[in-house]
Amino acid sequence: MTDKKKPATDDSDGSPEHPSTPRKDPYWVDALAQGLAVLEAFDCDQPSLTLTELAQRLGWSRSKPYRFVHTLEKLGFLEREEVGRRYRLTAHAMKLGFAYLSRLPLVELAQPVLNRLRTEVGASVHMAILDRGELVYVAQARIPLPTSIDIHVGSRMPPHSSSIGRILLAFQPAEEIDRLLGDAPIPALTEKSTVDPAAFRALLANARQRGYVYNDEEFHRGVRSIAAPIFDASGAVVAGLNATAMVYTFTDELVTQTVIPAVVRAARELSQGLGYRERSMPLAADQRR
Repeated sequence: MTDKKKPATDDSDGSPEHPSTPRKDPYWVDALAQGLAVLEAFDCDQPSLTLTELAQRLGWSRSKPYRFVHTLEKLGFLEREEVGRRYRLTAHAMKLGFAYLSRLPLVELAQPVLNRLRTEVGASVHMAILDRGELVYVAQARIPLPTSIDIHVGSRMPPHSSSIGRILLAFQPAEEIDRLLGDAPIPALTEKSTVDPAAFRALLANARQRGYVYNDEEFHRGVRSIAAPIFDASGAVVAGLNATAMVYTFTDELVTQTVIPAVVRAARELSQGLGYRERSMPLAADQRR
């Protein structure tokens, strides 16, 4: 949902350098920086790219990406799709991020809480953060769903799509919400999706007031999820967690009486574990979306 920034200065072949290139650093390895820039060019909006698209995204000459892509493919970080001339990241590339995510202090704190919540509500439980305008899943306690949904640690998606993304957006400053959403209609994922920008912002305001989001088949047909925010010691929202199940599992009564209170309690427990003491989050379950 955010545009890639083009690097600003030129290298020897007329292509821009990596934006972090120091002017006078004798230890800087430009080839390494540019190889990493190739990996960073792939995101949830463009999970696969041609060489031409890579060049356009990075502000490079059309021929420049070839050597980097060839090397990264040989090393197992990129793979070529069977149809067409497109490349995508491999599981080997994802392992670098997984190693980092698994060692996040919040993840270590959260896993027992997620496991307990999964047992309590009988549903898959996920935790995610916002990273550069995208939702990134960092921990989970899964129960298989009979759907095509495939969310795993490291999955990235636009924040408007899921209940976690919405609760995280709800606690962002208004200008950040405007930057991430813009004025265009919100992309619809199901016939129930909220697509009007004004209605979506009202949904976020309501979620912020209540302290949770109830997503009723707006992300995937037949799936319901409830999310709540996780606060750190400063009062900032640093992550969100949700519980997700099919509509025949998450009945109206179960959602109201059990799931919403359980999800909010779990988020509160994690917030307290991070030192949050300023206010309690609401447990009221009298309103749902």
